Amino acid sequence: MIFFTLNAEHQQKNLLGYNLRLFFEKTFLLIMQLRLALFIVLTTSIQLFSAPPVKSQAMDEVEIRLELKNESLLNAFQKIEKQSPFHFMYRYADVKDIDKLEIPSSKKSVAAFLQEMLANTSLDFKQVNNRIMIISSEKKNLDPSPLILNDKLIRELDIVVRGQVKDQKGETLPGVSVKVKGSEIGASTDIDGRYSLNVPDNATLVFTYIGYNTKEVVVNNQTTLNVTLDPSSTSLTEVVVTALGIKREAKSLTYATQGVSAKELTETRTLNVVNALQGKVAGMTIETAGTGLGGAARVVLRGNRSISGNSGPLYVVDGVPMSTAIANFSPDNIESINVLKGPNAAALYGSAAQNGVIIIETKKGKEGQVQISVNETFQTGRPLHYFEPQSEYGQGVTGVYNATSEESWGPKMTGQMVNHWSAAPGKAGTQVAFSPQPNNYKDAFQNSTYITHNVNATAGSATTQTAFSYTREDAKGLMQNNELRRDNASVRVTSKLKKWLSLDTKLNYIRNEIDNQNGTGDNAANNPYMNIYRMPRNILISDLRQFEYTDASGANKQNYWNPGSTIGRNPFWIMNRVVNFETTDRIIALGSLTIDFTDKLKLMARTSFDGGSSTTERKAWIDSYGGGQDNFGSYSASISGPGQIWNHDALLSYNSNITKNLNVSALVGGTLRKTDGSGSISASTQQGLIIPNFFSFGNTALTQGAFNPSTRQELQSLYFSGNFGWKNYLYLDVTGRNDWSSTLPANSRSYFYPSVGISSILTDMIPGLPDVISYAKLRASYAKVGSSASPYQLSRSASFSGTGGNYGFITLGAILPNANLKPETTEGYEIGLDTRLFDGRLGLDITAYKTNTFDQLFTVSLPSGSGAASFFTNGGDVQNTGIELVLSATPVRNANGLTWDISSNFGKNKNWVNKISDDRPSIIVGGDPYMSDFVVAQGQEFGNIYTRGWARNAQGNVIVGANGMPTLTAGRSVLAANFNPDWMGAITNNFSYKNFNFAFLIEHRQGGSMVSITDGLLYGEGINKETLAGRDGGLVFGENLFPNETGVLASGAPNTTAITSQTFWRTIGGRNAPIGEAFIVSATNTRVREATLGYTFPKSMLSKVGFISGVKLSLVGRNLFFLKRTGNWDPEILSGAGTASAGFQTYVPPTERTFGLNLKVDF
Repeated sequence: MIFFTLNAEHQQKNLLGYNLRLFFEKTFLLIMQLRLALFIVLTTSIQLFSAPPVKSQAMDEVEIRLELKNESLLNAFQKIEKQSPFHFMYRYADVKDIDKLEIPSSKKSVAAFLQEMLANTSLDFKQVNNRIMIISSEKKNLDPSPLILNDKLIRELDIVVRGQVKDQKGETLPGVSVKVKGSEIGASTDIDGRYSLNVPDNATLVFTYIGYNTKEVVVNNQTTLNVTLDPSSTSLTEVVVTALGIKREAKSLTYATQGVSAKELTETRTLNVVNALQGKVAGMTIETAGTGLGGAARVVLRGNRSISGNSGPLYVVDGVPMSTAIANFSPDNIESINVLKGPNAAALYGSAAQNGVIIIETKKGKEGQVQISVNETFQTGRPLHYFEPQSEYGQGVTGVYNATSEESWGPKMTGQMVNHWSAAPGKAGTQVAFSPQPNNYKDAFQNSTYITHNVNATAGSATTQTAFSYTREDAKGLMQNNELRRDNASVRVTSKLKKWLSLDTKLNYIRNEIDNQNGTGDNAANNPYMNIYRMPRNILISDLRQFEYTDASGANKQNYWNPGSTIGRNPFWIMNRVVNFETTDRIIALGSLTIDFTDKLKLMARTSFDGGSSTTERKAWIDSYGGGQDNFGSYSASISGPGQIWNHDALLSYNSNITKNLNVSALVGGTLRKTDGSGSISASTQQGLIIPNFFSFGNTALTQGAFNPSTRQELQSLYFSGNFGWKNYLYLDVTGRNDWSSTLPANSRSYFYPSVGISSILTDMIPGLPDVISYAKLRASYAKVGSSASPYQLSRSASFSGTGGNYGFITLGAILPNANLKPETTEGYEIGLDTRLFDGRLGLDITAYKTNTFDQLFTVSLPSGSGAASFFTNGGDVQNTGIELVLSATPVRNANGLTWDISSNFGKNKNWVNKISDDRPSIIVGGDPYMSDFVVAQGQEFGNIYTRGWARNAQGNVIVGANGMPTLTAGRSVLAANFNPDWMGAITNNFSYKNFNFAFLIEHRQGGSMVSITDGLLYGEGINKETLAGRDGGLVFGENLFPNETGVLASGAPNTTAITSQTFWRTIGGRNAPIGEAFIVSATNTRVREATLGYTFPKSMLSKVGFISGVKLSLVGRNLFFLKRTGNWDPEILSGAGTASAGFQTYVPPTERTFGLNLKVDF
């Protein structure tokens, strides 16, 4: 009601006052979103400003508690290092014989303890930054500056070992742990893989890195040690992030999970980071909505599960669930991506995770390192392929030219002169050559551009580490004025407040602005692609670009061949005079506090916020056609939000070796999640604009408003998890979770679901296996996951309309509530085998699974007179069974630096509906207004597409009428297609030689089909090349027209009646109930998904610059070309991103090929 009050006041007050009030409304909403964010900023600021500087405190200011009982000086140094930020440097020969130190337990400064310990020796000490040098007393007057340290004092201490750590491909490895064996002395390699360490001349260095074999190297008085680490063939040290942000060794997992390299996402990058996962995860299918820049992605793991709900995965960032997908995330801030594919892997996440989980960890700062990197990307794009129109016949019908026709059934184009279609001055009344324009639709596209700037900075002291990332993206689409601007800023601070207390805070702000996002479907007013594809074949693109003119009365008019059309528009008018603007703000904040009671027991308390709001605005100039308000000019605007999730959880975890052979890792925890769905207020003009093209709610005789309140729901959870490891080769996982959902009735609000899994490292468990088997792991698991209903299904809804009567009216919702709703449940079984052969040169991970989703939530129709159209209920059983394979191989790896790595994945899934309901055995989940329905029916595959088709006799032959036209079914009763693929696979080849690397990914989709609504509409207008045959007659159905069918008369006699192309295609296609069976298209395709060619500049070249530590330049490309494709359209681009969009596309954009340069510079 507030909104309507505002509009009423606006009719009487000036626009400035209204906009100010609207501004304060939005500001208030934004402030409400920032509650946690402000707290995080404050906490982070306190941490940053209170954190000790990189140069440590003076050692006479740092107090510790120390007790020595007959101990050596080396042991004393280690004890001091554990309690302070200092590290000691010394000559081993000077200190090795000093022992039997006795100091009673006391608390004083580090300097005081050192004076006492060295009192009766010939040694002294000096501090340089956070290092304490133990030197001979005669050296104590040396200047302890870093310069003197490096040039003089260092020679008086242990030798300095420097070097670089690389992998077998020659790429540097940052973050490698380098330690002196048997001591706490150590360092980590920097971003270039370099390290420097003071060590005794007879020390042994131990190099450790996740995913690589540990390597030990004896110093033996060497001052330079360059080391190459070998990949771990058994993956015993690999650590992955699992449910609730818990890190576990990969070998202990009892379910399938697959990681994706974050590095790949920043080179061949896309605006939607989810699309960068295409072809990289077995069992994952990704399609995109054809809305141009910023289009949503449809992601499905292991098949559709929910009949009327969402089958997409849950997105989890830094251990907490997100409110929406991660489309606008910056890949530059991603440390790792891990995909948990089934309910077995995601049981601890509860209701939202039954469709799998995509887990993302963002970057953190590292202790003792200051790193800055800049990543610059420029890409440009053009359509990869176009549909194939005919270029022989132009505007008109029945072979006769008509300047106002929107079809191409006119005369043959031979260059003859015809009246110009335009009413614009200078064109009206003139004639133009009637000639083919084969590229007019291609010329309507512009080159797209994508420019990304990113800077990442990390820094860390012993107690506080900070990571900062900022990404700016600017993009221009294939259509004029379709632009995107995105700012993504993130800061994460981790702090060791006490030895036993640590804090992790993060704040991420994302602002997304999209101009003129294209509509999809048969939406002439907002979809320029529709009007480009429908363009008659004789239209000059230069004439079309003049999209407006001023008539004799001074009015601005649209320049189109059929003025006032309810179907067509000039596409350039849509791009310039029917405009829309959307701005979205999103804030993600995290605060996590961890208490280490012991090294085995810790408690984490965490709170997070993910919320945002958006504003949209649409302006249509007068003369935009359509028969509605657009023809008289229209203006609309809306505010949505704040949609948000508050997630609070606490985890108590324990990890210990109970015995020599038994390890136990357990946790118990609880979560409180509060979700506010996005409400909205909107307004639109209803009687046209009084002053032409002045867009204001005050510039109309009637403004209509609408208010949709936000939805609210709460989920409370308790859960436990136990992982038991026996001799590091046999593992048992047990989890349980109980949810209490506010959207379910009291008697079914509480629901429990468990999981259990077992894995065995066969190569460790069974002695005597052939040497060719480097590693083998067998795993099996079972899980059950519940899912609650959407909000407000327990009571009948009502809506308010501001128009009608004196004060508007209230309408009751058409769906009756159900007081006996139950949670939707998914049960899953999984078994898998992971093997490595030939010292890890060949690997195969195979998984078989089966899931069933019961008690689906959907509506059942009610008879007329019941007072409602349907009621909400439970039922159904949707089953998915499948197999996944992940193959890795290294065919070539030689001493010359040449490496060839292959990674391949395969996924086959069968999606079947065992049961829905006895009352409703089939459900129309979605469809389009012209041709097809998306149907879920028991006893059939999920997602069958039904349409009108050929009427057939008992033998299956098509019955043809006496006029030569096939007879048709009355309704959409013909099963025409199913979009689900038979299988999908991809292969990545990666070649590296010295400083060069080349990689490419090929992806294949086998099977599945769709009904092309676009083809049906365009064929009916004579656009496609297939409509050329029979323009003058001679088409016989069953012979030269659909020869794969048998056409017979009602009597059974063969059809021999000839018809024209126009007669057939205008009946079968077009906008009047087209026949989908005629436009079935295979979805099978093979494409080169992405490729990169990179060069890493030698360190010797960069050393001349000094402040630059690394440079890599890459040539990148995506969707480079198809190796196989059927039909005119890419089956991967759909009309939307929902479940019912699968296999549906109407006037979608073409596939876009992009290529460009990526430059990464490290400082």
